[in-house]
Amino acid sequence: MTNQLVSGVPTRTAEPEPYDFSRPTRLPREQSAELLRGMDSFSRSWMTELSAKLRADCSLTVTGVSLVPYEDYVATLPESAALILLSMDTVLARGIMQFPLAGSLGWAERMLGGARTGEIAERPYSPIEQALVGKLVTGALATMAYSVGAAFPQNVKVDRIEYTPQAAKAAGPQDATIVTTLELTVDGTTSLITFALPADALARATDESAHASDGEPLDLMLSHLADVPVRVALQFQPTRVRPEVVLALAEGDLIRMTHSKNRPLNFAVEGQIMAKAAVGASGSQLACVIVDTQETP
Repeated sequence: MTNQLVSGVPTRTAEPEPYDFSRPTRLPREQSAELLRGMDSFSRSWMTELSAKLRADCSLTVTGVSLVPYEDYVATLPESAALILLSMDTVLARGIMQFPLAGSLGWAERMLGGARTGEIAERPYSPIEQALVGKLVTGALATMAYSVGAAFPQNVKVDRIEYTPQAAKAAGPQDATIVTTLELTVDGTTSLITFALPADALARATDESAHASDGEPLDLMLSHLADVPVRVALQFQPTRVRPEVVLALAEGDLIRMTHSKNRPLNFAVEGQIMAKAAVGASGSQLACVIVDTQETP
């Protein structure tokens, strides 16, 4: 729906905008806020780890979390990049951790003791560089799992490395993908890192964590009922009288109870008889003594 200005006041036209429910435009507010908190915590922790491993001043900032179809995410990536494909237990689709290839080659050189500051030509990793980058990503995943918490899928690990986004085929074109964008600065050089996760994996992880914390239904019910206030009462055995007696009652009238004086009273909780009790006292307060806990029909 579009807006127009009429006499300086914005008004809406009647033209609706189409919405494709198979391609949602944003995450639910609660889930987005939870992810942002977790990824902000991750960025602070991983920034410290990177600074130590690269022996350089690093800063890492989360710039956004969005929900897009996988093909839309791939369309935003450069023609060549380092794409670390990630496998997980819950879904067949793969996650992706992507960063500039030239920049990551520089990281590997720094971890080997070098300090290159010039441009690095893009090329595939050597076996040693691949091992170093894989270890770096494995550490990042562990930090991310700790920071995000139970909502993060379990057993996420490095599957393989690709260099062409269009050839990665980590998920179906229309598969919903949660993409976190981070801005990394290493010694004054800034680059963008993206972390893409199948939305279905995150939903499954959230559901499983909720069920894991549910506990046994009986235990949950008892824990809720334990602190609920209830009304208790001592009751005589019911006595039957005719309506004419009730209608003729006046102050001072006596009604003979059929309850024997040696018979315990009924102990009732919210009208339900739960036990038998005798009248007693606790200091100056009237009390009762439970003499039989057998529930009566």
